[in-house]
Amino acid sequence: MKTFTEQELTDLLACPKVVVEPHRRELRVDGKMKRNDLTLKSLDGKHSFRIFLRQSEDFHENFSIGLVYQPNEEPGSFQLLRCNGRHGGERVHPHHAVFHVHRCSAADLNAGYLEPRNIEAPGSYASFLEAQALFCRMVNVTNADHHFPGISQMWLAFSPAPPRPAPSQPNPTP
Repeated sequence: MKTFTEQELTDLLACPKVVVEPHRRELRVDGKMKRNDLTLKSLDGKHSFRIFLRQSEDFHENFSIGLVYQPNEEPGSFQLLRCNGRHGGERVHPHHAVFHVHRCSAADLNAGYLEPRNIEAPGSYASFLEAQALFCRMVNVTNADHHFPGISQMWLAFSPAPPRPAPSQPNPTP
């Protein structure tokens, strides 16, 4: 597999992407998980990606949404980013008790780890739907609203707050 730099991974996450093969309207049940997948291309057509969505049938806060990079020039693929819900195993992995994000690092990838190991916790979402909105924003899916109706309305929650004007000072009395 090619050796990647942090900048290349950042560029892959940031490049504008468009869904070219949409998911099914409903997540399909497979065992105890609901699943769905989408295929994406970068707007310049140079890169291919896949989004996977997984959610537990029994525990709705147990979910995973990930972006997989699928290199065109060579076999093999790897996860760039994954948003997870709470999913148990807190004694061994305390971050499993909170919503969290896994991000791929060049060092780990180049050492052979194909799943992201860097953990950002807690994630700034509190549900599967909020995680989808944040995820699509983080990975720059340009036509997300077409495939996730209403998701752009949720992006407002993840936008930086506009600057507030300074409070006016009362005039000193003479």
